[in-house]
Amino acid sequence: MTDEQGLGARDLQDAREAPGASSTTSGGDRRAPRPRIASLDLVRGLMLVATVVLGSLLSTPEWIDHATWASVHPADTLFPVFVTLSGCGLAFALRRGVRFGVLIRRTLVLLAAGLLYSAILSGSWALDTWRVTGVLQIYAVVVAALGLLHLVTRSWQGWAVVTALFAVAHSVLLSGWAERCVGGVLTRECNPSGAIDVLVFSAAHIYQHGGAGHDPEGLVASLGALVSASAGVTVGHLLLSVRRRSLHRSAGVGAAALPLMALAAAFLAAAFVLTWAPTLLGAQPVPMMKRLWSPPFALALASATTIALLLGHLLVDRAGTGRVIRGLSYPILALGRNSLLVYFGSHVLMGLLTRPLPDGSIPAETIATTVAVAGHVQATWTGLLLLFWILLTSLLHRHRLYLRP
Repeated sequence: MTDEQGLGARDLQDAREAPGASSTTSGGDRRAPRPRIASLDLVRGLMLVATVVLGSLLSTPEWIDHATWASVHPADTLFPVFVTLSGCGLAFALRRGVRFGVLIRRTLVLLAAGLLYSAILSGSWALDTWRVTGVLQIYAVVVAALGLLHLVTRSWQGWAVVTALFAVAHSVLLSGWAERCVGGVLTRECNPSGAIDVLVFSAAHIYQHGGAGHDPEGLVASLGALVSASAGVTVGHLLLSVRRRSLHRSAGVGAAALPLMALAAAFLAAAFVLTWAPTLLGAQPVPMMKRLWSPPFALALASATTIALLLGHLLVDRAGTGRVIRGLSYPILALGRNSLLVYFGSHVLMGLLTRPLPDGSIPAETIATTVAVAGHVQATWTGLLLLFWILLTSLLHRHRLYLRP
């Protein structure tokens, strides 16, 4: 990803030259608007803390691990939140236009990295069973689609419409497909992904875990990911719009409270409507689930993410943020600045450390048991992994080094 900036030099210059714009507060102190909207990094950093913690579990309870089908568990929320926040970051990065060369390069790099990522995690390099779909591939689709759609609109209102169109299209697909299923209910044996993704990629090259018959990272799920990402873009452009007006009027970060709260409420209302609208035609409700990345799931999570961004905005984007807050937030912000590295790197690291050795031992369990403090194996192991990623990203942040495709 790019080094997304909330406001660039031109935005700040426009604000200073605007009629009636003031560079001082009511008390006469100089205002110093931050050129970067740090709340995005803060929320991404907190999401990555949860990612590392859940990924570090040597034994994952069923209620935390990915839901087997039509429900939502904590592990199901991490990647959709990552995608929603990526959409917000893309709004910042593409607010002035799209460079085709950069967009094509990023998409191709993400697709290639996705193949490598899947091969490493599976431990198989056999091309006849190489997994074509995956989280990085779905991310590549999101980046490409959102980049192209920025040629159509770069306003939050336009992106609200785009989000609605994606959500309605995906809901119609899921609800319409359910009509051919027994009882009108989507199952692993009867769902659009099980037919479409298998037809396009063949069963050997798609998702094989947790019960075959669907692909939570294939073409059908990509439509749901686009709902999440478009919602994030809408939030990003709204935040930029509010921030721009605030600079012109010398207003504080509180100006974003009502607009973002209203947008979060709209996402939640849309999730409710899309869930129950099919019942008006005698069909079953559209389920809230991650396995098919349903629109109600995507929009409800986007609503919660919007509120998190608002809280972060009020905390770290205001002028004169205190030293205590700056100090406490620094490691979280550093994690957020290198979100691509930490999110996928933590999965690769744990994938390698939990792979059995020839003697049957698991490296992660061996290390965790060896370094355990006062017998607290899991707590020590989780703490060490968090410390590793925080120290690494803090060092990279200090030297302004960020992983981007």
